[in-house]
Amino acid sequence: MLGVPDERAPLILDEVQAVAKSLPESELIVGAAATQAVLREKGGSSRLIHIATHGSFRQDNPMFSGIRLGDAYLNLYDLYQFRLDAELVTLSGCATGMNVVSPGDELLGLVRGLLFAGAHSLLLTLWDVHDRSTAAFMAKFYHRVSSGEGKALAIQGSMKDLRQEYPHPYYWAPFLLIGKSL
Repeated sequence: MLGVPDERAPLILDEVQAVAKSLPESELIVGAAATQAVLREKGGSSRLIHIATHGSFRQDNPMFSGIRLGDAYLNLYDLYQFRLDAELVTLSGCATGMNVVSPGDELLGLVRGLLFAGAHSLLLTLWDVHDRSTAAFMAKFYHRVSSGEGKALAIQGSMKDLRQEYPHPYYWAPFLLIGKSL
């Protein structure tokens, strides 16, 4: 579990702490210590990978879309060098699930890189997300998953719960589950 909070998204720390509490055997790494090397080292043997940080989608060149880690941005090119054979990889940040359809009908974005790296399923976002509602969603989602609920039902239930607190779809609807949903 990696978190890179800053003044623009201070609730990232609260989010990763809440997720870590739901997953008792997790290891929490935050700030500058949440590096590409740590992800490479620990990601290959992790069942669940949760990364809460800033995400950026490059419409002009999706190969350079990425997420901020403690030492650098991790982009699609970098993901081709990773082995992340995880049951679930979550990128909790802005627009982490965005893609562009390139000539030949290929999707280009972080989704492609994560699936190439071996992730079985992904939990991503479709637009720039709100810090507080995203932290609340992730805490609800992982609580449900740790209670034995499947990922698809957990995302559905967490969205319904969040919708009670934040009725506008901007807050509860950006979350996307791709891959194996069991």
